Amino acid sequence: MFEADVIEEFIKIRDRIIEQAYGHLNENQRKAVLTGEGPQMIIAGPGSGKTHVIMHRLHYLISYGMVYNTRKIPEGITKEDIDILKGDIHHPRSKELLNYYAIDPRSILVITFTKAAAEEMKSRFFNMKDVNGTRIKSILFGTFHSVFFRILRNAYGYHVDQVLKEDEKRQVLKKIAEELEIEYQDEQEFLDDLENEIGLIKNDLIELSYYNSMTLPSEQFRKIVSYYEQYKSQHQKIDFDDMLYDCYILLREHKNILSFWSNRYKYILIDEFQDINKVQYETIKLLSAPNNHLFIVGDDDQSIYKFRGARPEFLLHFPQDFKDSGRVTLDINYRSTRKIVDISNSVISKNVHRYPKEIRTINPKGDEPVFIQSEDSEEEALHIAEWILNWRKKGLSYRDIAVIFRTNLQARALVDIMLDLNIPFYLRDEIPNVYEHWVAKDLLAYIKLSKDIKDNESLERIINKPKRYISKGVIFEACKKGGILFENIYKTPQLQTWQVNRLEELKFHLDCMKNKKPGEAIVYIRKHIGYDDYLAEYAQYKNISVKGLKELLDEIQEAAKHYDSFEEWMYHIQNVGEEIKEGKRRIIGEVDAVTLSTMHGAKGLEFEAVCIAGAVEGVIPHNKSTSPAELEEERRLFYVGITRAKKYLAISTVKKRYEEEVKPSRFIEEMTKKPSTEEFQKGAIIVHKKYGRGKISNIDGTTAAIAFEKGIFSRKIDLKYCIDKELIYIEKDETN
Repeated sequence: MFEADVIEEFIKIRDRIIEQAYGHLNENQRKAVLTGEGPQMIIAGPGSGKTHVIMHRLHYLISYGMVYNTRKIPEGITKEDIDILKGDIHHPRSKELLNYYAIDPRSILVITFTKAAAEEMKSRFFNMKDVNGTRIKSILFGTFHSVFFRILRNAYGYHVDQVLKEDEKRQVLKKIAEELEIEYQDEQEFLDDLENEIGLIKNDLIELSYYNSMTLPSEQFRKIVSYYEQYKSQHQKIDFDDMLYDCYILLREHKNILSFWSNRYKYILIDEFQDINKVQYETIKLLSAPNNHLFIVGDDDQSIYKFRGARPEFLLHFPQDFKDSGRVTLDINYRSTRKIVDISNSVISKNVHRYPKEIRTINPKGDEPVFIQSEDSEEEALHIAEWILNWRKKGLSYRDIAVIFRTNLQARALVDIMLDLNIPFYLRDEIPNVYEHWVAKDLLAYIKLSKDIKDNESLERIINKPKRYISKGVIFEACKKGGILFENIYKTPQLQTWQVNRLEELKFHLDCMKNKKPGEAIVYIRKHIGYDDYLAEYAQYKNISVKGLKELLDEIQEAAKHYDSFEEWMYHIQNVGEEIKEGKRRIIGEVDAVTLSTMHGAKGLEFEAVCIAGAVEGVIPHNKSTSPAELEEERRLFYVGITRAKKYLAISTVKKRYEEEVKPSRFIEEMTKKPSTEEFQKGAIIVHKKYGRGKISNIDGTTAAIAFEKGIFSRKIDLKYCIDKELIYIEKDETN
């Protein structure tokens, strides 16, 4: 046997052994695992086994190296080696030959977005069959933050104590806002918005001087950021956003440090790549050069975190940024039924900026989605609760069921009804208690004050909502006297006649309110006292949209109208607060409870039965999303929601929201869209409601000649008419 024959024989045997090692994977999964060197992009549809692929890709790298289907062979291979390999692949020499190009685990970096995902992936990999635990422990599994902090620590000697904890960061920002005498209504909301905007600047690599804040006048915002950066510098602290930004600057400006880390981690694998933001992307581009052994897994159709700086463009532009990149699509959904997969394909296909793909499944056809229609959100919550209890009776556990909604505010009615019906629930997101919002506290303060004019705290809260021009100085002087604040303000010497008139007017309104039911009282506060106008002025001053505040007002009013007395409503509010805290403490899967989640929070989860709540225009797509790009993100959110369902899907709509008529979401029409005449081709198998199954033998315009099986006859039908009347449909290949 000549040397060339030895080479050919070895490659043939080696590639067959490698194929057999991953023979349990489907064709595209195997392609992804065994793909070659350089940048590789794996587009992973919902439920397509992406983590499974990453695990086996790692196994392939450390077991064989990237040699499948290449001419690489070990040096000095002989005919005797071939005979050993043929006879016993477990022979030491066989293992030596097969592992000759295996990648050193110390040069492999696996990046995820959450610590939990990194730990789960690490655990799953260590527990894989045929994985040598001792050898692979040097693979680094980590989040972007932990990996980038490791690089910073190595360069600057940082230690964990120098990282600002989230509560410490909030206190610093709060103190800066106080020093700058910046006023805000709700501390938590203000600090949340402030932190998000500061993070967005770092994540998107935006120059501060070019950024227009949505939380504060831009000059005030820049001052806060400047003071905050000074604080961190003086106290030698960094925050989580700095871990990303500072690492990028470090690697960009210090070529020797970049070279060290690029040589250290020559093989980088990244999960959930569609969630990457600009600073992470730019840093990875630096780290992976020059060889770009970058293996990324993601789904452009599930890019839903634009508010964090994530955009599908990074995945869509990957082939331009990384020349000669490979691409494999994992297109088999192992999670959902065929019906759910089909409608999800129908919806997401309407997006323009995406990689074209048609997800398939090997699962049964399954049930049609159920459409729940209700009069308003209160009735909707009741119908959804009945839907949950129905599945419970049929044998599903509560933990198998999820209700998914677009906005946090929608959780209010669901929490209320679940409390009433003793249905345990788990809150996936940091869903706020609407009754703890400053707007709710204002309304409650008005009602409390109407019941008890001596409630000084309530008076102080609403005295200038709307403006009555009672200065802080007047209130301070009145408070010092003790006793009833309302009376003390009257007695304040500097009070003008017109101000007294405003107080008299307030007293009159409180007297009118005191015997009203909670819902009626809120209507009175909004319309007669002028609280709606106050909120509009507040929103204009803060340069924010009033829509969100109005929606919150409407939600509180909707909740209050079902109670006959203030005491009854307050008792309910207290119970809601306790139950929300309990729902947040529960851990998914550990307690038998229904999951309540936003669409953002539901990504990565799966349930036997899923209900999408409030699928109406203005909610999903949200009324704030008006541009084509924003509408595409809304469609991706809906797609993520429906693809959480394994077997059963319900879509819930209402006829009215806050007394105003609304239309069903356009996405419902897209998921139930009738086929076009172009989809009916010669040779296609169709089913007619009256004539049964048949085959299209000829098409002329919109007229089709069908050879029907029943009675063995042929008939011409008008395709357009039959589609409009829902008389025919194309029979899908049940094997796909």
